[in-house]
Amino acid sequence: MAEKETKTVKEVKLNPLVWEVPYRADLIAQVLYVFFNNERKGTSAVKGKGDVSGGGRKPWKQKGTGRARSGSIRSPLWVGGGVAFGPINRNWKRSINKKMVKKATSMILSKRLADKDLEFVDIDTDKELKELRNTVSKIIDSKTLIVSADENVSLALRNIPKITVVEPMKVNVKNIVNAKKVLIDNQSVKILEDRLTNGK
Repeated sequence: MAEKETKTVKEVKLNPLVWEVPYRADLIAQVLYVFFNNERKGTSAVKGKGDVSGGGRKPWKQKGTGRARSGSIRSPLWVGGGVAFGPINRNWKRSINKKMVKKATSMILSKRLADKDLEFVDIDTDKELKELRNTVSKIIDSKTLIVSADENVSLALRNIPKITVVEPMKVNVKNIVNAKKVLIDNQSVKILEDRLTNGK
């Protein structure tokens, strides 16, 4: 980021349990699968035979009419009947072990750091919010995730295109994967590490 507002700190004491974790694509994919499924609303639905109104009486007797037997006018074979194999209102919610989620988050952070797509910065929040906003919006040209516990940073940058500000206690694999660049405020490093390692 701009030298006025942020400066990269080269010497940052990092916990290897978070920043040196071997990458496993299968675990990342599993966690993302659960995240994406939990965001699905499951609102697509149609009425089946039992949902359509009417059809409580047998249209005609079983035998003797010469017509095919029928039990309800709301059968999927009838016009106005229920749908046979339509989408149902399904619950897409999935659960996953919390330790797996933390491990996956550490993995993707380690990979981003190794690929030099992640930087540790000092964000100067003493500046006016408008000035901070204008400076940051000019220098960022790709989808960027900013991890900061400072509420002023979120207020200043929350609606700038291509910038997502997330608290260290809420950042997850999806946030990191969706961004091309990750900037972590040095004040948030310890908070993030304690969360992912349970203070170890």
